[in-house]
Amino acid sequence: MAKMKTTHASADYEVGRGKPPRSSQFKPGQSGNPGGRRKGSRNFKTNVLDVLDSEIELTEGGRTRRVPMIEALMLRQVQEGLRGHLRAIDSLLDRYERHAGQEVEQADELPEDDLALLKQALGSSQRRQRCRSKPAPDSLFAADEEDVVHE
Repeated sequence: MAKMKTTHASADYEVGRGKPPRSSQFKPGQSGNPGGRRKGSRNFKTNVLDVLDSEIELTEGGRTRRVPMIEALMLRQVQEGLRGHLRAIDSLLDRYERHAGQEVEQADELPEDDLALLKQALGSSQRRQRCRSKPAPDSLFAADEEDVVHE
């Protein structure tokens, strides 16, 4: 093990692993990464999502319409596939196999226990809504003749 060095300024502070000399520590208000990411700058994923969500004008059959960029790219890939480009065909079929019929499979795979829980939860929420929408019967607030104290 290396010996711990002491600084000349303070005899009670030991310099070592995780304890840099006080002269090289960050001063209050000083950033540890002054050349780092600026506030308000956006990351790559945010930029990609913004570009793919932006709309573009597309002309089909003589008619112009605005579609999201991602839809335009998919339509372009379909056109390339129809022209005979094997990579476009392979990519489209691969995506189709990964995403086709997912909703149908998920709906059929719900176990009976989960269905019972869903029915119970929906039933209780519907009962609560009915109770909120109906005014309280007068009999709940009316005092019985026996309960009234006559003075």
